[in-house]
Amino acid sequence: MSKTHFPHLFKKGKIGNFTTKNRIVMLPMARQFQGMNGEVTQKTIDYFAERAKGDVGLIIIGSTRVFPPGHKFYTPASLNLSAPQFIPGHCELVQALHAHGAKVSIQFGHIGGQTHMQSVAASDVQQNFCDGTPYTKPIPITKSEIWDTIDLFAKGAVMAKTAGYDMIEIHAAHGYLLGSFLSPFLNTRKDEFGGSIENRTRFHVEMLKEIKAKAGDDFPVTVRISALDYLENSIELVESVHVAKILEAAGADVISVSAGCHETQHLSNDTMRMKEDFKRPLFEAIKKAVNIPIIVAGGYRNPEISERIVSDGAADFLGIARPLLADPEWPKKAAQGRVDDIRKCLSCGECLYVRGGAFNFPQSCAVNAVFGREKDWTDIEPALEKKKVMVIGGGPAGMEAARVASLRGHSVSLYEKGETLGGQLLLASKPPGKKRMLWLRDFLSNQIKKQGVNIQFGVEVTPELIDSEKPDELIMATGAIPKQSNIPGSDTNQVVLAWEVLRGDVHLENKKVAVIGGSMLACETAELIASRGNEVSVVKMRPGAYMAEDCEPTNRRGIMEFMQEHKVREITDHKLEKITSKGIDLIDNDSGDSVCVEADVIVLALGSTPVRELADVLEEKDISFSMIGDCTKPKNIKQAIYQGALIGRQV
Repeated sequence: MSKTHFPHLFKKGKIGNFTTKNRIVMLPMARQFQGMNGEVTQKTIDYFAERAKGDVGLIIIGSTRVFPPGHKFYTPASLNLSAPQFIPGHCELVQALHAHGAKVSIQFGHIGGQTHMQSVAASDVQQNFCDGTPYTKPIPITKSEIWDTIDLFAKGAVMAKTAGYDMIEIHAAHGYLLGSFLSPFLNTRKDEFGGSIENRTRFHVEMLKEIKAKAGDDFPVTVRISALDYLENSIELVESVHVAKILEAAGADVISVSAGCHETQHLSNDTMRMKEDFKRPLFEAIKKAVNIPIIVAGGYRNPEISERIVSDGAADFLGIARPLLADPEWPKKAAQGRVDDIRKCLSCGECLYVRGGAFNFPQSCAVNAVFGREKDWTDIEPALEKKKVMVIGGGPAGMEAARVASLRGHSVSLYEKGETLGGQLLLASKPPGKKRMLWLRDFLSNQIKKQGVNIQFGVEVTPELIDSEKPDELIMATGAIPKQSNIPGSDTNQVVLAWEVLRGDVHLENKKVAVIGGSMLACETAELIASRGNEVSVVKMRPGAYMAEDCEPTNRRGIMEFMQEHKVREITDHKLEKITSKGIDLIDNDSGDSVCVEADVIVLALGSTPVRELADVLEEKDISFSMIGDCTKPKNIKQAIYQGALIGRQV
């Protein structure tokens, strides 16, 4: 495959007075590695520069504050361009990205009512996070504050132009302050900024006019909107088309089309369950209605689908975000026809949240341990001494260790006792909507094969084999096995393990099934069982926890909705007393009452236990080795990849 296979994606693009080298846009994200006061740091520059080196045509720096410290609307946790003292840092950032041929824009916005702090929005309508947690009820922004905001955005545009930015973006999407004005549900105002679509866009129109007046007609401005926010009684697509026309008439040079808000992120945030181009009908409608370019966000991961979006004329520019966290060289590899070398984003959401739904800035990427460590880890230094490295285990940790170690010039052999690579990725791919997990398996296995790693299947490594091979470095990545249960009655034939169901060793149809455990493993196993026509109950025993709490919120909501649609019964805050021939006997933690859940089959999803028998023998023999992945302690993919990447750099 050559570059000509994606000729439309890599054709030059035109926005206002500048030209991009291709049609790929890095969409704005809240990952900027700013300093304590919002200043640009070297880490900020390193992070964005890697994406520019990867041949992104246009990079849009994420939402940046224009409200100075002490201002009523000042918010932390983002870059700052509210005063002249921040301009030099932005100059350095822009110059670094221009040096690699990227054009650069910066987004201005305000969080509005989607925060747990007291804030402002179009009206006092309370909004929710995607897990249903309510945000603090906002205060309606006053008219004088609207005009003050317009003035500060315009002054920010002047400073952005001074810093060398090619364009700015107004963030009017995703339910934030300016986005809340567009929604008839969130905007209940009775003044000239509420009611009709012309009134609801007045804030934006006046802002565009003021920006053009202060920064000049020749300075391009993008407005980002949500074509739908998926809230009841909110904006419809036909209205969003009208909004785009109004913005074009007011002077917008580009419309960036997205969808959703915090409450509906599970529908809009490109989760694993979503079809890759599911937003296409939304932006196609807007594209047909305007004469200016549009940038689209649609969860694109594959260059083949991305090419069609541009070649079909459905959009002018293809926006990608998290795929550039997973692989900064996504554009370069696509242009060179190295599609198999792209480390694809899984849409797992690890970059968005820590466990339990709290925001985590700056974040990390589950599949790319270099993200956030660009300065130290981007270049893989050749080993000063070439070694014979033996890796035991073909899961994600073992494969990543083998990949990195072989890139450094070591002679690497990987031993997998099964007949295929992937480890628990194979199980993780089985529940509904989880096939993308195999993308990581495919990437890692392709890379280590290309790099000449000696892969041995069906080999149970013993101390004797290790003694025979005499490796200079021994890396244990032997994984974990399902945790066994001491619950009375768990030793009967009606009791099986979640892993057995996921592997396909146990196939259930038209049964009453009780899944014991409330983790993501338990709930996703329940999904798979319910999808096959079974009547399923999930029993979570740990008090105070909620179902699938170890899953990030957007994907978790998809799990919960699937379970509801398939009438999976959720039983929480009960103590499991025993398993009987009729099912399971429970005791309600609050009332103390006995409850019997009828079940033909009991599925145990109680977590996992490290496999370390070989490690224990080697320790007794005083043989040196390193341990990574689940064999040290059960982990998630992010931790496994990080440990593999780290040890690969250390051996």
